[in-house]
Amino acid sequence: SHVAGAIHIPLGELRERAQELDPTLPTIVYCNKGVTGNAAQNVLKNLGFRDVCNLSGGNQNYQHIKSCL
Repeated sequence: SHVAGAIHIPLGELRERAQELDPTLPTIVYCNKGVTGNAAQNVLKNLGFRDVCNLSGGNQNYQHIKSCL
């Protein structure tokens, strides 16, 4: 499962594919549980993205919360 409308870029490809993202827009990164999302957040910040957040708890938490609504 994934967050609707998300752009899937694996962490290993993020540096090479970061140009697919707009660094002026708020960006939310996530992985399954949150750890890799934190690494992705750091990569984007180091590339000059200013407004980057990591989805707390990752996709597992997001899908659980979404199912409760």
